[in-house]
Amino acid sequence: MMDFPAEFVINSTLKLGVIYKIVAPEFINIEIPHYYIVVAIEDEHNYLCVCTTQLDKKINYFENSGLHLDSLVYIEPNGSNGLTNDTYVDCNQYFSATKRKLYEKVGQGVLNVTGNLSEEEYNRLLDGIYKSDINDIPKKLLRKL
Repeated sequence: MMDFPAEFVINSTLKLGVIYKIVAPEFINIEIPHYYIVVAIEDEHNYLCVCTTQLDKKINYFENSGLHLDSLVYIEPNGSNGLTNDTYVDCNQYFSATKRKLYEKVGQGVLNVTGNLSEEEYNRLLDGIYKSDINDIPKKLLRKL
């Protein structure tokens, strides 16, 4: 298998709705890889929402925190998005990563491109972000596909 330069990998894949599988303990305090979806891009700042497969834990967290369940979005796994299990996106939480950070992750072998959301999936994700009372990504950055 051919290895591509990190800059090429990110520059050729970074777009709204792309899904990366990343080991990012600086985001979620755990060394286990998680799926992240790019939801907004502004110059060097890329906004990503994390995915989970642990629905019961997430619902419990939402209920205990007073968060709207409408801001928890289901994404069905398919060949296009590269997800392997029923997946849920917490639209109340996001992480910001610069291109340089993403380059570093590729170089360290801890970032893989898994797929892309469909337009319908991405727009449902945007709806979840809009329904969040606490997600403060600037709304002008949230664009439909």
